[in-house]
Amino acid sequence: MGLHAPIAPTARRSQRSTTLAQRGASQGLVLLLSDLGSGVLAFFAVGLLLTPLGLPITRLETTLIWLGVWLVWRFYQGLYPGYGKSPQTELRLHTISTVQVVLVQLAAALALGRWTVSVGGVLLVWLLILLLALPLRYAVRALMIRAGNYGRPITVIGAGHTAHLMIAHLQANPGYGLHPIAAYDDNPALHGKSVHGVPVRGPIELALTDPLTEQALISIPGARAEVQRTIVNNVYAAFPITWIIPDLFGVPNQALAPHSIGTVASLEIRNNLRSRRARSLKRGMDIFASSFGTLLVSPLLLLIALAIRLESPGPVVYRARRLGKDGQPFDCLKFRTMHQDADAKLRDMLATDSELCAEFAATHKLRNDPRVTRVGQFLRKTSLDEFPQLYNVIIGEMSLVGPRPIVDAEVEKYDAIYHTYKQVLPGMTGYWQVNGRSDTSYAERVAMDNFYITNWTPWLDLVIMVQTVRVVVMGRGAY
Repeated sequence: MGLHAPIAPTARRSQRSTTLAQRGASQGLVLLLSDLGSGVLAFFAVGLLLTPLGLPITRLETTLIWLGVWLVWRFYQGLYPGYGKSPQTELRLHTISTVQVVLVQLAAALALGRWTVSVGGVLLVWLLILLLALPLRYAVRALMIRAGNYGRPITVIGAGHTAHLMIAHLQANPGYGLHPIAAYDDNPALHGKSVHGVPVRGPIELALTDPLTEQALISIPGARAEVQRTIVNNVYAAFPITWIIPDLFGVPNQALAPHSIGTVASLEIRNNLRSRRARSLKRGMDIFASSFGTLLVSPLLLLIALAIRLESPGPVVYRARRLGKDGQPFDCLKFRTMHQDADAKLRDMLATDSELCAEFAATHKLRNDPRVTRVGQFLRKTSLDEFPQLYNVIIGEMSLVGPRPIVDAEVEKYDAIYHTYKQVLPGMTGYWQVNGRSDTSYAERVAMDNFYITNWTPWLDLVIMVQTVRVVVMGRGAY
């Protein structure tokens, strides 16, 4: 490769490092203050609730002390400023840190024999913190991103297909806080070009002799082992922070844990699908949330049923035959969004319109579908037509989150992935629905379903459910 030990301008690098450290510290401080603010807000909210009822609340000084412990623990977890953490990782760290601190606080009170504190008040305060802190953090971070004051610049080593994927994802998700500003590759044909607006400045050696950032991301997973080792060691010497994308495409990555066996690095890959505890938790979440949700939206369900019946004749609920866990067929329930003779209309249209036939063959959907009623268009746009599937979830045919339910004709398009697909229950919503919905190609949908199944965790489910609300409100990609 012709790489050698970097000789970088020391004074300039030192000044840049100081500036970036100060920037990171200021951003972390803002997020820390937002967490502190959520804690203080929770304390006063509980006070307003319990004081009129004559119930005791915990003291402000005690709450501030334990908030301090909570903030220190979150700092140790790397949440300030939290660059590079996925939403599910943030949710997991937030939940774990909050639960751990409240348990330690109650244990300390018991050990010291000081049950003068209100146990109910303490639990209520921390429950509100659990619910408020993360949304407030996201809101504050969104304001920082909009003001151009969140994240650190990074250098990308490699400008091939992997770099394209990675740069596109980081640009679409600025909450990661990693901003690619330069790419380097030893392929001369790429020099002077750009990857999603990021310039390819020259060979890799240029990045080592004159590094522009404090962090590098090596995205050359296809390089031979010897070449990869040379690149990593040289980049590691030139940049204080180095991330490496390994050649593990298609391998589950949400449950990787690093280990060291002597001088050899290894990765543990946990199969969450085999975890009885995790699956029991998922089923418990399904039963509770779907039962509560059905009661909550029952008046809306009645109004939708009335609107469907008034517009067109036919049943209110449509039973779509789909494949579930272990390939077993079941009736997936939806509010009817089409005219009663929709199947006959579809056959006639596909027989006479080659473009519609090609579109339906590719996606099993039609963007401008004349079979859909006016009420049906609204229900599809808002995803309200999916609400009857809450019953499918309650009886165990579906899950709140999972791969999308498919028909027999789609099995061949899943190919070998279908063996993985049928290990889990299909979902009312899923990774595909919140990352493109109907705007994605069929191959992308299959890849997203496979990613969800092989990387499933309860934290990922929670993130998808929250993102589903955002996507439905925006009405993005639904038809």
